[in-house]
Amino acid sequence: MIWLLIGYMYLFIHRPFEIWEWLGELRVERIYMLVTMVYWAAFAEKTWTRNIINIGVLAFATSFTLSTVFSQYVGFGNLGVQDWYKVLVFYVLVMTSVNRPRDFRLLVVSFIVIAAIYELHSLYEYRNGRGVSRMGTWRMVGINESLADPNSLAATTNIFIPMLLPLTVFARARWQKLSVVGLLVLFLAVIFFTGSRSGFLALIALGFAVALRAVFYSRFRWQILPLLILPVLAWGLLPDDLKDRYRTIIDPSVGPANAQRSADSRVDFFWAATKIWNRQPVFGVGPNGFKNASGTGRSPHSLYAQVISDLGSVGVIAVGTLLACFGFNYWQARKIYDSTDDDPWSKFHFYVVVACSIAVLQLLLLGFAGHNLLRFTWIWYAAFSALGLKFLSQRRDAILRTPPEPEESPIPRQA
Repeated sequence: MIWLLIGYMYLFIHRPFEIWEWLGELRVERIYMLVTMVYWAAFAEKTWTRNIINIGVLAFATSFTLSTVFSQYVGFGNLGVQDWYKVLVFYVLVMTSVNRPRDFRLLVVSFIVIAAIYELHSLYEYRNGRGVSRMGTWRMVGINESLADPNSLAATTNIFIPMLLPLTVFARARWQKLSVVGLLVLFLAVIFFTGSRSGFLALIALGFAVALRAVFYSRFRWQILPLLILPVLAWGLLPDDLKDRYRTIIDPSVGPANAQRSADSRVDFFWAATKIWNRQPVFGVGPNGFKNASGTGRSPHSLYAQVISDLGSVGVIAVGTLLACFGFNYWQARKIYDSTDDDPWSKFHFYVVVACSIAVLQLLLLGFAGHNLLRFTWIWYAAFSALGLKFLSQRRDAILRTPPEPEESPIPRQA
């Protein structure tokens, strides 16, 4: 079952059926998911993972469904709505069928490997001339259609980075350590080449947090701090147009006037969302309904505008519940994990919970400049967080139940 889940992760992230049209005509993703569900129902060993985050996901799913039911702008035939329910189905499959720590580790490692394949393919095409010119800058785009937008690609890449943390636990050989560093370099390069200012700021915030952690708490600060030089080196390799793009964060006069208008429009969209909220305060106007309800024909470019306009007050409560559940899992993991314990499995599972919590904070930060409410990582990371806490608890209980080795009794002296 674990290999079927990994295969679906590849299809969902890389989306080859959006790259090669003949695969799209075969409905590969839909057929693969149906086969996976049949195998899960008939043969998979199923055990439901109990975790408080199920309440958050249930609240989110309920809000999502009700807002769609009562929407006059969006229906269940909408592709965005259908894609989100695919994410929910994957959540159920993972929460019921990943029952062994080794399977979970394989799932997390495969997730990052698949992400790297997608990023490498996109970077390869960018170096071969595939990109988009916006606001006087040649920017990198994703290889598929769903995540092709430069800002979306940068946001997705930012959210991939925290999941490198668990990989460091079992990276003992030199080639394994170099592979983790190589993945970090790849993700940094992709973010820089997208020209996404929000992605750039999120990366700076993450680097600043890592630096503070390394300076004040980490025993390995001298191993971590040199990695922070990588963004400085990457900056020197950027084309001038991308450098000017990022300089507009501090000095808008460096870039074209439409770059500043793009930033200002987010404020206008937020106020448009509040007006929609006043008209539809309970369930909102439905997922992705902002563009039609506002009359702008555009997405809100803000998570917070998206929540209040698309899902209404019920959605605000649901998202708040989900965030609280992520926080509770992190708090529980901190209580259980003993930092002096050298057990690699405990550390791996703890780092997964930490990585998911960091990614959620990044989603909230990126949400100031992007409408990421329906991004798959909210639900996938909820499953990862729950499983990480589950196996961390099991590992700790197993260690506590193991009796200490008896001390050798001294050899009595002979008279």
